[in-house]
Amino acid sequence: MELKEFTVGELMSKSYIISENGNALIIDPGAEGEKLYNYLQENGLILKYIINTHGHFDHIAANQYLKEKTGAEILGHPKTNPKLKDPNLNLSQMFMRQQIMSPGLDKTLNDDEIIKFENLTLKIIYTPGHSEDGISVYIAEEKILFPGDCIFASGVGRTDLSDSSFQQLINSIEEKLFSLPEDTVFYPGHGPKGTISTFKNRVWPAVK
Repeated sequence: MELKEFTVGELMSKSYIISENGNALIIDPGAEGEKLYNYLQENGLILKYIINTHGHFDHIAANQYLKEKTGAEILGHPKTNPKLKDPNLNLSQMFMRQQIMSPGLDKTLNDDEIIKFENLTLKIIYTPGHSEDGISVYIAEEKILFPGDCIFASGVGRTDLSDSSFQQLINSIEEKLFSLPEDTVFYPGHGPKGTISTFKNRVWPAVK
């Protein structure tokens, strides 16, 4: 497995391309679709899946470009679908004064669902709080997690938005993410990577 990290867009969102055996998937193509597509082309990769951890504009803005270029399937939680098509719901109108939209989901992802990708098993973990449609993607073989904006290396996602809930965020973190091995490395939607152990023992006590 190869993992390539990109920082894209005005909000410095993280996009991650995972590849194996010439096939690839991308988690949260938040902007700069051409840059992401060029990486695929330069490395001879066929994009199979676009996975959105939630439907905020800074995680979906390159969906349409990549979908048109590659035909990859767009995957996300069922509650993500309305946000893809509505600049008010995906917050692009509010924060950027832009009309950012995406094609709808080709497949919905629910809690505990499994995606088989080459030799990898991706487990979907429903982690609302920052956003009601939040999911995290866990790859047990590699002990890596992609939590979107649920947790960061030094904090948590904001919970002052219309569909946010700090109590849901607490539940997602304590009941879902803290059940993963403590040496799990997570790659969040913004900022550097971290480990569940460091987050649990150093970051979470200060946040909660």
